[in-house]
Amino acid sequence: MSIKVSSNFDCGNIEVIDASNPQAIRLNIRKEQTGELQDYIWFYFALTGAKGQRCTFIIENASGNRWAPEAWKDYRIVASHDRTEWFRIPIEYDGKAVSWRHAVERDRVYYAYHAPYHAHEHTALLDRCAASPRARVEVLGETIDGRDMDLVTVGQPDAGKRVCWIIARQHCGETQAEAAAEALLDRLIDESDPVSRALLEQAVFYVVPNMNPDGSARGNHRTNSLAIDLNRAWTNTTRDKSPEVWLVRERMLQTAIDFLLDLHADEVRPFVWPVHTPGIPSLSERQVRLRKAFDAALVHATLDYSPDGPKNRAEPAPGTDPLAMAISWAAEKFGCLALIIEFPFLDNIYAPNERHGWSPPRSRHFGAACLNALLAVVGDLRS
Repeated sequence: MSIKVSSNFDCGNIEVIDASNPQAIRLNIRKEQTGELQDYIWFYFALTGAKGQRCTFIIENASGNRWAPEAWKDYRIVASHDRTEWFRIPIEYDGKAVSWRHAVERDRVYYAYHAPYHAHEHTALLDRCAASPRARVEVLGETIDGRDMDLVTVGQPDAGKRVCWIIARQHCGETQAEAAAEALLDRLIDESDPVSRALLEQAVFYVVPNMNPDGSARGNHRTNSLAIDLNRAWTNTTRDKSPEVWLVRERMLQTAIDFLLDLHADEVRPFVWPVHTPGIPSLSERQVRLRKAFDAALVHATLDYSPDGPKNRAEPAPGTDPLAMAISWAAEKFGCLALIIEFPFLDNIYAPNERHGWSPPRSRHFGAACLNALLAVVGDLRS
C-alpha cells in the first residue's frame, strides 16, 4: 500500500514535494506574505497508509518564515489519531529544514503546528449559544470568500450596563484563541454559574469567536484570503479588502465599548502574557489603573498568567501607537480598557505539560478564568 499525504480539508496546509520514501517525506508549507514579511508557519496534514512504519518528515522551507529560528527552537509539533487529543513530537531544526520521526501506529494520523480548531467545532458552539435563552446569534455579513461573520450577544443590552467585547483569531492559525473564546461563551450561557450570572447583571457581551473564517478554512496562519493582516487594519479597513474588520468595527461603533479582550497567540514566547495600549495618544490614568486591576485579578484567577510579559519587549512611547491594532483603535476611540492575551504555541514554561504542551483544554480553562477577572473590575469599567 502506498502512503498518501493530504491537506485538502478544513484548516489544512501542506505542499508535497516527494512522499515516495517514508523515511524522507519532503514537504513545504504554503506561504503567506504581508509586505516583506513571510507569515507562514501553520501546517496541518494527514498521513494515510503508513501503519507500522517509522516515517521521517522534512519541511524544507521552515527557515523562511518571520519567526525563524526562534520559533523552531526546542519546538514539538502535535499529532493526533482522532483530532481530539493532540500529543507532542519533538523536531530537529538544522537552520534550513524542520524534521521529525514518528513510528506510525494507525492507518491514518494527523500532524500540525498546533492543535487545529475546526469549522464543525465553531458551528457546534454557535448551536449551543442559539439554544440558550441568554444568547442571540447573528451574521454581521460575509467575508471575501462568502463565509459568515458570526456574532454572539449574551445578555440584554441596557443603557446602564457595561459593554464587553471579546474577539478571537484575527490571526487564524492562533487556534488557541477560539478555544478560549468557546469556553468563555459556554460559561456565559451556563445558567448555573454564579460568576456569569453576576456579570450579566452588570454587562452585555458581544463575542466574535472567529474573526478570520476565510484564513482559517484555507489553512493560513495570519492573514485573510487577500493576505491582509486583520490586526493591522483597524484604521484603514475597507469592506473590499478586510470586511471582517469593517463589519465588526461598524457594530462596535453602534454599541460603544467599555472592555475589549482580543485573544491571540505568540509563536516564540513560552508563557501567557498581555499586550496593553501604553502608546495611544489619549492614555488616561484610569485606563492604566483598570489594566493593573484586571491583571491582578487574572493572576488570582489562573496560575497560567504572566502579566509582566517579555522582559526584553520595549513598550511604545505615549502617542506613538499607529492605532492599527484592534485594542489600540478601541482604547483611543472609546477610552476603554483594551488588551490582548497572547497564548503560547509550545507550552507554559512555568507549568509545563510533557505530553500535550499548551493544549486546547488549557486554552479553554484560561478563557473561562477571564470571567472571574472581569467580575473583579466590571463595576469600574465605566467612569
